Amino acid sequence: MSRTAQIVWWLEQVEAARRAVAEARTERRQPRRPGLLDEDVRARRARVAPLPKTPPAQEIIRGATITGERDEERARSIPAATGGGGVGPGASPSRGASSPISGGFSAGSGGAGMNSAGGGPLGRARQLAAGYQPAVIKVVSYARGVTRATATGQYVQREDVPLETHDGRLLTDREAVADEIKAWSTDFSKRAESQDVGAFRLKLEGVPDTAEGRAAYEKAVAAAFSGHRHAARLDVDDKGQLEAHVVAAMAGSGKERFRIREAQAANQEYDARPRRLDSVSDAAVRARIAAATGIDAETVAIRPGATSHGRDGVTYRLNKLIEKGAAIDDGGKSLSNVSDARIAAREWGPSLRSQSARDTMHLIISAKAGTDVAALTNAARAFLHDRFADHKFMFGVHTDKESAGHIHAHAVIAVKNESGQKIHPNRDTFAEWREAYAQHAQAQGLKIVATSAKERASSQSHGPKDKAIVEAADRPRPAREARDRAYAADPANQRLIDNARQRIQKAKTNPIRLPMSAPDRKVVNESIVAWKAVAGEQPSNRMAKDMLERLLMAQTVGAILHTIGKRVEFLTKEGEMPVTSQQMVQDLRLMNDAVSRTSDLLDGETKQQFRETSGRYLETLANRIDLQRMQETGVQQLSRADVEAVVGVNADRLIERAQEVRIKEEREATSVERLANRAIDAERRQEASGGIDPASQRELQSERAIVSGSQQSAAREAREAAAAVEAARAIAEYPAQSLPASLIQTDALAKLRAEQEQIVRELETERTMAETIKAQRMK
Repeated sequence: MSRTAQIVWWLEQVEAARRAVAEARTERRQPRRPGLLDEDVRARRARVAPLPKTPPAQEIIRGATITGERDEERARSIPAATGGGGVGPGASPSRGASSPISGGFSAGSGGAGMNSAGGGPLGRARQLAAGYQPAVIKVVSYARGVTRATATGQYVQREDVPLETHDGRLLTDREAVADEIKAWSTDFSKRAESQDVGAFRLKLEGVPDTAEGRAAYEKAVAAAFSGHRHAARLDVDDKGQLEAHVVAAMAGSGKERFRIREAQAANQEYDARPRRLDSVSDAAVRARIAAATGIDAETVAIRPGATSHGRDGVTYRLNKLIEKGAAIDDGGKSLSNVSDARIAAREWGPSLRSQSARDTMHLIISAKAGTDVAALTNAARAFLHDRFADHKFMFGVHTDKESAGHIHAHAVIAVKNESGQKIHPNRDTFAEWREAYAQHAQAQGLKIVATSAKERASSQSHGPKDKAIVEAADRPRPAREARDRAYAADPANQRLIDNARQRIQKAKTNPIRLPMSAPDRKVVNESIVAWKAVAGEQPSNRMAKDMLERLLMAQTVGAILHTIGKRVEFLTKEGEMPVTSQQMVQDLRLMNDAVSRTSDLLDGETKQQFRETSGRYLETLANRIDLQRMQETGVQQLSRADVEAVVGVNADRLIERAQEVRIKEEREATSVERLANRAIDAERRQEASGGIDPASQRELQSERAIVSGSQQSAAREAREAAAAVEAARAIAEYPAQSLPASLIQTDALAKLRAEQEQIVRELETERTMAETIKAQRMK
């Protein structure tokens, strides 16, 4: 059926429906004889012509052209490869009729040798108990542009691993990979990165440098950039008039986003095309300024400047802003140095709504050591042709990490398919991918099942880049030794490396994942039912016993945290029935007792996670109790001493945290100093070797760069350690007083100061709420 015929048919049906509605309206107004209702209904049904038979959606998508003919190119499926890894003309297509995934998330059962396992949580539990390994699929990174995409492909091709393409060709060297990516690039996105932060100049005509003038500018800036994170600096021009220099996030509250346009003609004064806000943004800004200050919108001049992308762009713009003087951000904080700019950029990050074009996706399929490599290769090939049939891709299998307990299949996939649609994977997408991969793996005889970390209460996961980061720092690659050592010595990379180590260590210990949300608790409860059944069927299965104990502990701890959270929420919110401080204390004692008894049952990371989460709830309640006591004794306003007394509940924890930061920073400073000394020794050995050929000269230059970076890193770590010592002393003396900005040298100290400020804000909020409640009661 052609497109034109379909349109004509639909128009006829619309007209028939209109006639039927008009006739029905007329009939309802006339008396109806008894017994004729069914005949009238059947008569009206007969008036609508049936839709002509059309081919199934799958056939339209994969096998038909716009003319209705068979499209052999779109219908092509790469045959499943034999054990040798190639493709043969006699092999069956990999996208043929598919069967349900054994133990998968969808209903039904089936699969390789596990038909008796059944589907759902019980089927997956039976398979895990039988020695199946969970299906693991991760997206490592995305790349934009030919250069980054080529680098990703060449990384996957490392150690001369041949890469197989979507059409069955083999890429055996770096040049072949580069040529392939270049061929893909014709479909790469031409969209530039989002411009997330911009510099602006705001001028209110004729406003002098007076107290009233500065107050007017403060109102104007706050109104103009309302809903946008921003910082501003006021300057005085040569005429004695004020001018505001502002750095602001382009994305605001709701859907507002500033957009900048360039004028068509160059400005004669500057010999360049001036920038301006688009009409919508400009009108909104002027209207807000006029409403807040009463100044005529026509006398307001706002000139956009340069823009930047991402959090790094925010840091750069803020540093440029404070070069000529301190600035004040939208929260009233002063920004006067590089540290302030870095902290502000971190705070602005979530509100930027930053976007970058994605051209390729780097995907990893993992399996445990000992997995048959040929079978894994066939399963990976079948999975890629199944899920990415309309995408260009290349993949290869690496066994170099088998000694570490796993092997990988790496794939580089073009984000955009033949129809121009892009991959946007989410949690449900990954679940579908794991199901499909498990199906193809089981078809190759591999014991792999699609499951989720929630079902196993597992924390055995870390960022895909973490191992690469740590390995580059600890074991420099022979071909990139100098570069990897420079990377490890760079002060800017120290925290990145340390955080990666911590995540890997957590994955190794695999603490119990605590179900905090209702959906998570539901999954754990369903898994407990499944594993109880498996433990009953297989009393001697050690894994079934261990998994059941793990899930029961997750269920218990999750329920305790949920109960505590709900009770604290009830006690701390405004309600009709007053709760006395004595009643709150009784609840707090019961909660403390439950937390203490539960903590004794836990160990390691699980215990720490439980104590941190429960501690936040109990601290909130403790603060509320102190405020309630003050309110009951008639205190109307909190003094600094009162705040100090309330914060005393949290002081021990804050001091302990400060000491942990101090010890960590001192340890890092010592470690980096040793690294710097080793780098200096290496440079001296290189100089003493006497080989001054061109290769040696280049190596010597690299060593000197490493030494310079190591010395800078050591100096920075020493400063941070000194700041941590001073911060620990300040918190021990004045726990309620925020750390000064000059001490915020690290992310940990910034987090500590934010925690202090949060406690004080909560106290102020509680005080205000208590005063409101008392006023309402007095009425």
